[in-house]
Amino acid sequence: MNPWSVVYSDTGRAGLATATAEERAAILAFEKLLADEPYSRGELYPDRVGGLYTALLTVGDRIAWTSVLYRIDEARHEVLIVALISGP
Repeated sequence: MNPWSVVYSDTGRAGLATATAEERAAILAFEKLLADEPYSRGELYPDRVGGLYTALLTVGDRIAWTSVLYRIDEARHEVLIVALISGP
């Protein structure tokens, strides 16, 4: 099967732009995994609209407060990274 397209919302792009170099590397590595198998990379997050997934990333050999929120669009064969959330 062809890889999925991975795109960023404005909020997702802003999160990537402000991420540390270590976080950015983890996010970009995760992006490649999403392109291969988006359904098996995160957990379904209970939101009002539905279809939102969340994944907690390992940054620098530790689980950090870096989460990726994304939606999967079957019709477009696309994964939309909605937001990147990082903490101390």
